[in-house]
Amino acid sequence: MDQETTHTRSIAIGSQALVRGFRLIGFEAFDDPDDQAVRDLVEELQKQQQRAFLVVEQYIANKLRDVFSPIQQEGGDILMVEVPSIHEPGKLDSFLSTRIAEKLGSHVLNREAP
Repeated sequence: MDQETTHTRSIAIGSQALVRGFRLIGFEAFDDPDDQAVRDLVEELQKQQQRAFLVVEQYIANKLRDVFSPIQQEGGDILMVEVPSIHEPGKLDSFLSTRIAEKLGSHVLNREAP
């Protein structure tokens, strides 16, 4: 495989405060994007069958659940992780955290770091 076919885009989508740090480590950063910009980005990734690692701030993922749910459920070339707001770091309410709480109990998500 050549580099073109194995390249994975690393993309951060969220508030300016959150994506600033991701930009510093080389991520493409979409700060405070409007809904259509996010929809267009995901559509582009899917149409071009590009590999991508998306870090999406929770409020955007929740607002655009119709865009992100298929990605999370189908898998494939796009890997997505939701992160809580930088202003509410302990408040994670994502698709994955909901599934973990259902299977293992919500106490698992509320543990303090050692």
